[in-house]
Amino acid sequence: MLPFANLSGDASQDYLADVISDELTTGFSRFSDSFVISRSTAFTYKGKPIDVRQIGKDLGVRYVLEGSVQPSGDRLRVHAQLIDAESDAHLWADQFDENRSDLLQMQDALVTRIAHAIGMKMTAERARSAQTRAANPNAEDLAWRCSAAVMRDAGYFSDASYSTCEQALQIDPGNVRALSLLSFKFSQRVGTFASPDRQADLRRADELSSSAIKIDPDYSLAQTAKGDVLVLAGRYREAIDTYQRALVLAPSNFHAYIGIALAHARLGEPEQAIASADKAMRLNPHDPFSVPLCVAKAIAFGVLQDYEEALVWFQRAEAAAPDIPIKGLVPAGLLALVGREADARALMQSYLADGNAPIRTIAQWQRVQFPTDSPRVLTWRQKLVEGLRKAGLPE
Repeated sequence: MLPFANLSGDASQDYLADVISDELTTGFSRFSDSFVISRSTAFTYKGKPIDVRQIGKDLGVRYVLEGSVQPSGDRLRVHAQLIDAESDAHLWADQFDENRSDLLQMQDALVTRIAHAIGMKMTAERARSAQTRAANPNAEDLAWRCSAAVMRDAGYFSDASYSTCEQALQIDPGNVRALSLLSFKFSQRVGTFASPDRQADLRRADELSSSAIKIDPDYSLAQTAKGDVLVLAGRYREAIDTYQRALVLAPSNFHAYIGIALAHARLGEPEQAIASADKAMRLNPHDPFSVPLCVAKAIAFGVLQDYEEALVWFQRAEAAAPDIPIKGLVPAGLLALVGREADARALMQSYLADGNAPIRTIAQWQRVQFPTDSPRVLTWRQKLVEGLRKAGLPE
């Protein structure tokens, strides 16, 4: 992590580049499987000609992050690029434009977005290296491949994404990365109503995430996996605390923001849910895991009895995940609630015509609802059931 350059021509603005460099170094140092050169060492290169390959040899690092900061009035443009120190190849580059009016918020947004983007790129690079290197892969090679597959597929509706994690655990049952990732497989099946046995899958997700935390309580992904289990069990306050712990360990962990938004929505705290979802979307507008954020906002607007807006967000979620098992079901109910009953019935007929549709009756729908004692959430659920009946879902 090299010091970012100040391109403004005004030396008094150097502090902006130094602060962003410092915060990025801190952010990367929280990655449990990364070796990050200290700030004091990195700053010895400030203002000097850069030979990335030589830096790699001198410091024993594989990747170099460099960038620049260009303030202009109330705006700040930050450019960052990741370089392979062995080949001098540019692996990733992006540009970020932020408002300087709230300097602390701007710093958090930039640092989190860059750290997340580079973390994803490095995961893909390490998985690719493992793929080409290992004729007989070890557990960590397989876990990295699993991580890349889950990111590529956004982790939803594809058991194949997790197959290499299962292979990793056959070699090393204590691989924390594989334990954490595989927990998501079972919790997501429950969360998307695709589970053949909800209680069994939830128990398995809990076993995997708890094992990961026991081995390494400071692994952010393990804390996130546990948070998902707590949400599905209806232990929303505990889930929020667990996700917050995950964010302390890795501020660029967007899955944790998603979990916080969903927990607030199911607690009957729609305003907090929307704020959490909006923050995640603002910090990373192109995050591939946007589907549950859309669902969290949809639930929140449903709780607020703004059914038009809830419909918009459910439709966005389905557009981003066309293979979602219950595609069309909830939007059909919402269409009925906003007075578009003909459209609602047509959509419901299309949904029920799919032989793989997991929810086929009102009774089934009510059985799979997540625990809550919030009057606001219970009212929303009652209204949605009314909409589903109007749309034509059988009793």
